Amino acid sequence: MRQRNSMRNKMIPAFFAASCIPILIFALISQIRLWKSTETLLKTRAEEDIAKANQCLDMILDKYETILYDVTTDDEFITLVEEINENKEKEEVNGSKLRRQFAHVCNRHIGVEGMQVVLKSQKRFFYDRFVSSSVESSWILQVPVERIAVQTYYVDPVQSGTQEHPVFHILRKIIDYRNINKEIGYVILSVDLSVLTDAIVAGNTEEEGNTYLISENRIFLSPSMQKLGQNPDSISKKGMYTLQTENTTSGWEILLVWKMDAFYREIMAQFLFWTAVAFVILVLLIILLSRFTRPIRKSVSQIVEAMEQMEAGNFQIHLSPGEKDSLEIQKIREGLNALAEHTDDLIRQVKQSAIEQKNAEISALEAQIDPHFLYNILDTINWKAIENEQYEISELLVSLADILRYAIKNPGEETSLQAEQEWLEKYLLLQQAKLGEPIQAEFYVEEELQKYKIHKLLLQPFVENAVKYGFHGKEGEHKIKIQVQNAGQQIHIVIENNGIPMTTEEIKELNAGQEQKNHVGIANVRKRLKLYYGEETKLYFQGVEREQEIITQVHLFLPCEGKEYGMG
Repeated sequence: MRQRNSMRNKMIPAFFAASCIPILIFALISQIRLWKSTETLLKTRAEEDIAKANQCLDMILDKYETILYDVTTDDEFITLVEEINENKEKEEVNGSKLRRQFAHVCNRHIGVEGMQVVLKSQKRFFYDRFVSSSVESSWILQVPVERIAVQTYYVDPVQSGTQEHPVFHILRKIIDYRNINKEIGYVILSVDLSVLTDAIVAGNTEEEGNTYLISENRIFLSPSMQKLGQNPDSISKKGMYTLQTENTTSGWEILLVWKMDAFYREIMAQFLFWTAVAFVILVLLIILLSRFTRPIRKSVSQIVEAMEQMEAGNFQIHLSPGEKDSLEIQKIREGLNALAEHTDDLIRQVKQSAIEQKNAEISALEAQIDPHFLYNILDTINWKAIENEQYEISELLVSLADILRYAIKNPGEETSLQAEQEWLEKYLLLQQAKLGEPIQAEFYVEEELQKYKIHKLLLQPFVENAVKYGFHGKEGEHKIKIQVQNAGQQIHIVIENNGIPMTTEEIKELNAGQEQKNHVGIANVRKRLKLYYGEETKLYFQGVEREQEIITQVHLFLPCEGKEYGMG
């Protein structure tokens, strides 16, 4: 009985009705020869256009290769690079000469957005035409030299300036003309991607198709801005003829996607008749399939409705078996009933566990010491110290009480920079007593930022690390400096100390977000920053040489606009 009601047996009549499809196949046979001839013509014209685009791309790239070749073979340029590598004292003078050369190249040639030299010491000298600067750049220092050194041509996702301004880079090695086997650095030419538009247009004759440039399986140049940065698979191939080739100069792929509509208009005129015949057949097929699948669709609708109830949180459901259900539908009903029952049991167990856990938490809270008890005890000890003329102890107790009161009251709430500074001063007073040596603390907060809101104890881990790992075992003065200034859309906080400096490797690991044994608090701060401010914050570490000593700096950028993080 069940075998007779299986879905397989119910679908046999529907598949039998579909046997009329060979009629459609017969109708298409008459069109095969026309299709083949049309596709041959399409292929020939597409090959011609993609070859034209490839040739145009070679010409454009050759232009900028020539510019780069002229620079790297110039005797004055090579001499300047050699002097910078060998004589650090003339580094700034020669660097300025290099920048002037780069500025001349960028301003003389259309499309050149920036130029830089990377020495064997990894030091860079550059010129950014977009901002007319040789001193600062928002993008040029992010150019990945390691990547470009491997592939010569590299399409950079970095955007120059303040607007979307994609570029590609061409790299050329600097060879010592006295020793051709000696590499002394690299020169990188950054070119606006828009100069490659001519190569794109070459494949768009008569508006019959689109041409794309692809690098590392990513579209970087397209007639449509919506396709930029996407995978080539995102391009619709339906009704299109595609042809792809590699540009041997750059290693980029040229993809031609040609619209087939113009070539198939004649075919469509002959195909309309057979389309009408196919339509009639499809209507009949739909009627037959609808009749045979109606019980199945009814059962499936019931199952879907039950699943929606479960999704809404109602697991107290039960699906009754249908008279015309197939074996497969019956199995689904039984499985869904079992799942609902099991899930309902699990929910009851979880709720019971949550109640028990909450009761345990309440019991633990009731067992906690009242903070007022601590304040009163500290106050009593303070008066004892005053009575015994232990004024230093009294001062430390007062600071400790204020620190506890500040930290315990409403933890995680926002406070002003002014309040945070006052708390840090008291905190450093206790750390100074613990260290046994004076700590010189300096705070520089712009007046308009005094009331800027930050979360409590956000800066404390950095100060604690400075005292704990920087000042212990260090001779001489112990200095901590905190500076807060407005940086446009952000607040820039710099925390620096003159303690024992971190190694270059430690700074690198911290900036990479790697947790370290001695800096667990930093990892917690990163989590708090992400929780409080999302991706609108930045944190990095830096070692700066100042007055013959290494100063460790922490740079923290916080958003300064918005309802949630604004001034208060």
